[in-house]
Amino acid sequence: MNALLNGKLSGDLAQSRGLHYGDGVFRTILIWDAQLIDWDLHIEKLSADCVALDLDMPNVALLHAEAMQLAAMQARSVLKVIVMRQAGGRGYRADTRASDRLLLSYAAPKYPDRCWESGINACSPDFRLASQPALAGLKHLNRLEQVMASRNWPENADEGILCDQSGNLVSGTRSNLFWVSSGKLHSPSLTESGVSGMMRKKIIKLGETMQIATSVVKAQRSALLEADEAFVCNSLIGIWPLRQFESREWAAPGPITLKLSKALKHPRLA
Repeated sequence: MNALLNGKLSGDLAQSRGLHYGDGVFRTILIWDAQLIDWDLHIEKLSADCVALDLDMPNVALLHAEAMQLAAMQARSVLKVIVMRQAGGRGYRADTRASDRLLLSYAAPKYPDRCWESGINACSPDFRLASQPALAGLKHLNRLEQVMASRNWPENADEGILCDQSGNLVSGTRSNLFWVSSGKLHSPSLTESGVSGMMRKKIIKLGETMQIATSVVKAQRSALLEADEAFVCNSLIGIWPLRQFESREWAAPGPITLKLSKALKHPRLA
């Protein structure tokens, strides 16, 4: 097989099942002062996702050495670690667990201070996530749902809050979702759709450590509209409070959101 990528011979990557079928998983890691933030938690999640796809996890020591090579001398940037199935089999049916690894580093985004200090505006995209329990929670390479849900937002929207086909809350397009009602922290169940992010797990554990009552629930959009406060999170931004969602406005950040943010001590990409 011969293939060109941007006019150059692309080698084995052109035959990768990750490229052809989205057969792989990935992590997005913040590099801060040449350090890989939450590396161990990312590796834990990457390993679990590889197991779910029956995919060989790369040697962690080698992966770390390559990641540190890209992180060296970087004040702030982003590392993307992709693990994808090697070529093998005919059509959709794979005949190998062997994987390729692809590491990419690029400039970190910058966001306005208000995203942390006074919160963001979230819209409600006219798109619902499909139910697929076998893939729910995994950060696999097929992100077409998120791509489609990110189209045609209002001009002032910072994030889109997604629901499943039954109208249950799931997540943001690039973040996980939390809300607080009567002092209790809630996050949507991700057993049928969505991505179970590393930061979501970290915040749930942090909340329990801080003795904040926490639950994972199935809930309709009305639960968010009636909440006392809310926020979204991911491995790059840490926590962003919600200031507005549809007709609902909050004085952001709320007290529990602020308490969790201070305890998290996540770097700010401002």
